[in-house]
Amino acid sequence: MAPNTELAAKVDRISRWLQGRDAHAALLTAAPNVAWMSCGGELLRADTPVGFVVTAKQCFFLSPSEDVERIRQEEVRGLAVELVAVPALGIETLVARARTLLPPGTRWTSDVPGLGFDHDRSIEQLRRLLLPEEIERLRKLAREAAAVVEEVATECYRGILERDAAARLASECVRRQMTPELILAGADERLEQYTRPLPKSAGAEHTLVLGLVARRGGLHVALSRTVCLAEPRAALLERFDTLARLTARLCSEARPGEELGQVVQRALPPKALASSLGGVAGYALPEVEALPESSWKLAAGQVLAWTLATPGILLYETTLLGASGCEPLTVTEDWPRRTIELAGRSHEIPDLLLV
Repeated sequence: MAPNTELAAKVDRISRWLQGRDAHAALLTAAPNVAWMSCGGELLRADTPVGFVVTAKQCFFLSPSEDVERIRQEEVRGLAVELVAVPALGIETLVARARTLLPPGTRWTSDVPGLGFDHDRSIEQLRRLLLPEEIERLRKLAREAAAVVEEVATECYRGILERDAAARLASECVRRQMTPELILAGADERLEQYTRPLPKSAGAEHTLVLGLVARRGGLHVALSRTVCLAEPRAALLERFDTLARLTARLCSEARPGEELGQVVQRALPPKALASSLGGVAGYALPEVEALPESSWKLAAGQVLAWTLATPGILLYETTLLGASGCEPLTVTEDWPRRTIELAGRSHEIPDLLLV
């Protein structure tokens, strides 16, 4: 799919959404929606607002004046988007400039409240079903994120500090043009104490778990790897096996047409429902949280990122839901795998690495 074909498909989704709300134009300034409309570009600025104005036939991108030429050359080359320069003075300036792009009497809606337009968050649902081009970008991101984590993990040694492993992970992400939105690193006692440990100065003598949430072009993947620097203890093996089987059960139960909450209820025992499990992913993580009460309907082309954790171990993996089930995106042939058989299907989960 060419970039303009992808953009046209998204504009068409928004156009039909606008018709259902008797509106003419949408102003999109929420970061996930801006990333979605960017079609793989990096248009977000942390220090000043940016946004898209979308109608049935037009698409504008409002950007700080000093960024316009760079964006034209590096981010939206060939994309049928009209760039509009805006002084970097805040959201009020951006909204005022947006109003000048369309005639008086235009009925507006926006994806965030407080801008003087009708606010409707349901527009974010449009981005959750990925187009073929987005799926290919996601697969590439998942492969490269897994390669980074596995490369760093295999270089770990007894005594390595959590923060040093995390720094190496962050450096490799930046080198490969990925944004590390979250890096987890937990060793031994801290891993037992905190289920989602941020890296500190603790040294790893027995076990080190590395977790990563990586973003590129707005899309997210989550994964983790566990390195055993000494003979693994029986408790660790048992906990890891439990999480691996629960992850496999979530993948087995996830099918198009199922409610996310029903998947969670069938796959997990009640005591496992007390912690964050991940959920539908894509341009946010999660897009929809995996809760027992979630009524979100799963569909082929949606991303599922599972983020299970228990004292002493965590297991993050990202999958793509297809017509016949979940396709693992962050499992590679370069890392040990554990095969779990459920309901006549095999599910591969990244195993412990013994060094």
